[in-house]
Amino acid sequence: MNEYAWQGRWIGGDMTVEDRFAPIFKKEFEVATEIKKAEIRICGLGLFELKINGSLPDDSVLNPAHTQYSRTVLYREFDIANLLCIGKNELNVELGNSFFNDMTYVWNWNNASWRAAPKLIADLCIEYTNGKTQTVKTDETWLVTLDGPITANSIYLGETYDARRTEFTWCNAKEVESPKGVLKPQEMPPIRRIAEFKPKEIRRAANGSYIVTAPEMITGWAKIALNTPEGTQTVITYNERLTDDGYVRKIGKMEGRDGNWWPEGYIQQDSFISSGKPFVFEPKFSYKGFRYIQIDNGGDLCADDITLYRVANDVEIISDFSCSNELVNKLHALMRRTMLNNFQSKPTDTPVWEKNGWLGDANCALHSMMLNFDMGSYMASFVDIMDDCFREYGSVPVIVPSADWSTENSPVWNTIFVFAAEALLDYCDKKDYVSRLYPDLKAFAEKDIEALAAQDWVWGVSGLADWLAPIGDEGMDIDPNASEGAEICGTAFIYAMLKSVSRIAEKLGKSSDIKAYEAAAEKIYCAFNQKFFNADLSIYETTFWSQRGLRTKYRQTSNLLPLAFGLVPEEHKKAVAENLVNDIICKGYHLDAGCTGTRFVLPVLFDCGYSDVAYKVLTQTTYPSWGYWIESGADSAWESWEPATRSENHYFLGTFDEALYTHIAGIRNICEGYRKFSICPALECGLGFAKACIKSPLGAVKCEWKRLENGAFTVEVEIPDGATADICLVANAKTIKTVCTGGKYFWELAI
Repeated sequence: MNEYAWQGRWIGGDMTVEDRFAPIFKKEFEVATEIKKAEIRICGLGLFELKINGSLPDDSVLNPAHTQYSRTVLYREFDIANLLCIGKNELNVELGNSFFNDMTYVWNWNNASWRAAPKLIADLCIEYTNGKTQTVKTDETWLVTLDGPITANSIYLGETYDARRTEFTWCNAKEVESPKGVLKPQEMPPIRRIAEFKPKEIRRAANGSYIVTAPEMITGWAKIALNTPEGTQTVITYNERLTDDGYVRKIGKMEGRDGNWWPEGYIQQDSFISSGKPFVFEPKFSYKGFRYIQIDNGGDLCADDITLYRVANDVEIISDFSCSNELVNKLHALMRRTMLNNFQSKPTDTPVWEKNGWLGDANCALHSMMLNFDMGSYMASFVDIMDDCFREYGSVPVIVPSADWSTENSPVWNTIFVFAAEALLDYCDKKDYVSRLYPDLKAFAEKDIEALAAQDWVWGVSGLADWLAPIGDEGMDIDPNASEGAEICGTAFIYAMLKSVSRIAEKLGKSSDIKAYEAAAEKIYCAFNQKFFNADLSIYETTFWSQRGLRTKYRQTSNLLPLAFGLVPEEHKKAVAENLVNDIICKGYHLDAGCTGTRFVLPVLFDCGYSDVAYKVLTQTTYPSWGYWIESGADSAWESWEPATRSENHYFLGTFDEALYTHIAGIRNICEGYRKFSICPALECGLGFAKACIKSPLGAVKCEWKRLENGAFTVEVEIPDGATADICLVANAKTIKTVCTGGKYFWELAI
């Protein structure tokens, strides 16, 4: 793609990074005659709202997407011909801070190398029907005011809007230093209000505040129709939980969990100051995660005055899953909702506290995302940020974008750099994209090989690993750290990453690189089994232990990963799997894993022939389990298994969803953009029926099966034209194996 040659210059106002208000820029210009075409390219950092003659160019919000601003800055393109008129016209742009100018110290955003006051660049290119052209570009002829109604804004804290500020002083904008990042068009779907809700309940508290309950967990904001006397300050606070006395919990000012992160104010809180006239308020430059909203000094309100919006990247939902167990259906909806709530320019961990692109979270849920959503451009954009960070820091940090925070190598988290590239090949057939990325994937793999070679081919104790495993008692507080350390997890993930990059190299025709990857993987395999496999007990265990809570020393994750990644010698697989199952049964059919192992619980059980155990774990409703969340009233995934969880809108433990498609419905081994895949459903898992449909690039992929009253099974499959599927159906001591191409198929497995 040729880089666009900008005519406009970066402009700003007389501001410093300490200023929190939102500057407004405007430019008046004349349109001479009938327009054939008019397109504007625009980037406002951190966020912009563009209006053309008072109208928005589309329904997107929170533009542009958050990136590693020191490497890449994204611009949006809009067709605005229908918003222009012959004669006088005006462009109006308001800018917010977001992560470009954030003052939060926890992740070093306040010291980010790119940090600067908000700035703007734009080119409006007009083509007339008479063949003439005109460009309206940002320069020092634009006007700017610092007197706008948004007097403070922060992606974390929220914003303050003073409706009394209607008279503005304008002065000429000034040319400012351009960001270091290269300007590129935004390719990921923009953020929009993708769903709208009315309150489930609105009640008046004893102190006069309104407490609004949403019908489900939401990320976004509320639009509120207010009518209060002039000067009244209405305060709107969002959170996932209430206090014991029924008010919305506040976080910040040294209050609440991690409240010390924002000593200067409360997060997730907007303020509106009335002009004395009715006003419909909604924020522009921040978003919130919430089930509850508290409105203080809001006058008289009713449910009709309040509209709730889910705000997220407008990725397409491409699949459906349902089955005979309503709990499983609720869990599927719960996980999908949680993922959507965290699609905020990048897959975030939580929309409340951190809003960061934590790679461990996305690494766990990668395939759940790919099976539920069209992730082609969205995931590629996320991988681009990883690549930018790799080029900037020489490693992929645990969060991306990153302001030089926690840039040390952490393989359980950052191997998603390779795994996501492989997924883009398999699900989306993005061969050209991955080919361009490959030199950096190779360099990343080589750094891990070098690091592990220096440690006798095994990872050390320290580092992020099986984060937030159950503490052992639902009444206890959480402890996120892995009792067993990072040895097994770190080593296993590097091994799996090397297998993945080797497969990528094969698909890209980089055969000369494969030998080095496979040789290193073989050394890891041998060292891993020598150090961690206890042949007498047929279990894998680390050399480190730190007792935390009531955790047992047998770690399910330490055995799930070797089974999932092919690290268990063939002659020991049966015994290792049996010991895993025995631990699950002894613990009352409960999983006992953190985010890293949880993803593999169901696939490993299904693959090892324990579909009945997998089903019992999936449908378990006591602590610790996914069903326990549902029993506790949740409709989004928790950050931990315990009720003491910090976040209730956190997808990385909800990775059961992958197995609903790959094992229960059986659509798996997807590659070449669904040109090849397998269908092998778990017919005898305990369900009465299950069905899944995925909108692939080639068309619908469907599998629907039922258990009949007489014990027989029927299976219906649909394969799109251009695809080939390996079919394997096993039930009632019968096996059907065949290869099918595009079409619809039906089988019955009788008793």
